[in-house]
Amino acid sequence: MTDIEPTLNDDGVMDFIASGYIVLEGLIEDDFNRYCLDQPGGNADGFIGGEDFTRRVLLHPQIAGVARSLLGKNFLVPQGGHHHLFSAPYLGQTWHSDGLSGQGYEVSELQCYYYPHGVEIEDGPTMVLPGSHCRAVDREAIAHYGDIVGQVSLVVPAGTVVMTRYGIWHKAGPKTNARPRSMFKFSYHRQAEPVRDWRINDAEIPPYRDRARLPYVTEVESYRDRVRRMRTWNWLCGLDGEVALRWERSRPVEELLLAR
Repeated sequence: MTDIEPTLNDDGVMDFIASGYIVLEGLIEDDFNRYCLDQPGGNADGFIGGEDFTRRVLLHPQIAGVARSLLGKNFLVPQGGHHHLFSAPYLGQTWHSDGLSGQGYEVSELQCYYYPHGVEIEDGPTMVLPGSHCRAVDREAIAHYGDIVGQVSLVVPAGTVVMTRYGIWHKAGPKTNARPRSMFKFSYHRQAEPVRDWRINDAEIPPYRDRARLPYVTEVESYRDRVRRMRTWNWLCGLDGEVALRWERSRPVEELLLAR
């Protein structure tokens, strides 16, 4: 086998474009989850890049299938990462963004969180803000925000992997217990040119079908969100940008002149 089977169809890709994350609950088997809990916190390059982690997590058909769907053929598999391990209670983090994919439209990196144990609200779960991944902001400029309507706390069962668009706003929530809270973070990367080669039922490329307005987004900003999402969809499908971004109520002047 020289390729991974993609698992997302058009709607799945459009959902990811809008939300910026996918939750794959309880995929990793309990014996490996327990094994991961014995690992020390900090740099985990040797462990994440090792044969066991690669086979049981990184190349898991569901996880690698999402990476294949969004990053194309022969995507780059992580050979390292970090183990975030906290035991003592703490106030949590401020909102931050680790980075942007290109100018905010390309999907070139998927940052992933693997939880080898169940995460409850008292454990200080990772929090993400759906749809925030295309907003080009300074990392420090969003640190002062508190709770935001629509934020999601990743309260998940053991063995869950969350795959996010690099650049999504996230933070660790407040931790109120002394139980160890473990999360392994790693990233897949693109090296292929974008093309619509995920699970396809119809060869004709459909236009982007917009999703519901996010609860924290104004009407004007929702229009901008739609444009951002259209650009990402068109880029992922390998469409020519100038042609793909025509508006429904517009036509190029050359078409009108040729039609006369």
